[in-house]
Amino acid sequence: MGVTPAIGSILLASREPERLRAWYERAFGIRADADGFLSFGEVGVLIDGRDDVAPLAAEPARIIINLHVDDARAIARHLDSLAVAWVAPLEYREGAGAWFGTALDPDGNLLQIIELTPAYWTARRERERAAGRAAAGPLADAAVSARLPAQDLDRARRFYAEKLGLEPAETRPGGLRYQCRNGWFSVFQSAGGPSGTHTQIAWEVDDIEEVVAELRRRGVEFEDVDAPGLRTVDGIAQVSGNYPSAGGVGERAAWFRDSEGNMHGIGQTMR
Repeated sequence: MGVTPAIGSILLASREPERLRAWYERAFGIRADADGFLSFGEVGVLIDGRDDVAPLAAEPARIIINLHVDDARAIARHLDSLAVAWVAPLEYREGAGAWFGTALDPDGNLLQIIELTPAYWTARRERERAAGRAAAGPLADAAVSARLPAQDLDRARRFYAEKLGLEPAETRPGGLRYQCRNGWFSVFQSAGGPSGTHTQIAWEVDDIEEVVAELRRRGVEFEDVDAPGLRTVDGIAQVSGNYPSAGGVGERAAWFRDSEGNMHGIGQTMR
């Protein structure tokens, strides 16, 4: 069959999509993108209007959206402030080492809030050892993100907004956090500087020529590369070879530096 398919998004059909979308934005502090997708980590939820569905989801429901969170009790308190109805109130399950709670959205869809505690991961490693599986490293189940240093955080924020069209999803003293379709990265205040000699963060796009053209229009300058086996033409190079899981034979790539000297790479898989 080739590469295993990946779940790209979840569709919630609704008679009143604007109302339902606004509820999700209030409930979880996120904003829909230009296409209406709400980003929950690597999977987006699209709330779309349809006239071939009932006003409310039918019971008993078979599909439950699991939302993994860092602080289930804080999320539950916020949902309570929105007067949500709980099908199963939030509770800690000792045997699972996790918090679980199931609520209804305004259309009657089931949302299960899950917080996996350290006890869960300890028990999981024990289950893997008992099953005779090779023990995974301590970081195998960790989330991964990029960190980019900035000597001038205000300057970096302006660059990302004006040149890349990105606004931080969250801020804190000395740091900016950006949420993208499949993942997130942070820019942090640092007295040190990046080397700028290698790709520090990679962006995978569907149409690299369109992206490069738009970024140039915004004032982004792309790197010229002329090395053995790697040469850019109008800012874009063809790179042979690719990981089998990417489903391609290579990629087209381009590079630019941000205001702080961090090297960004843009890639499009060649099939």
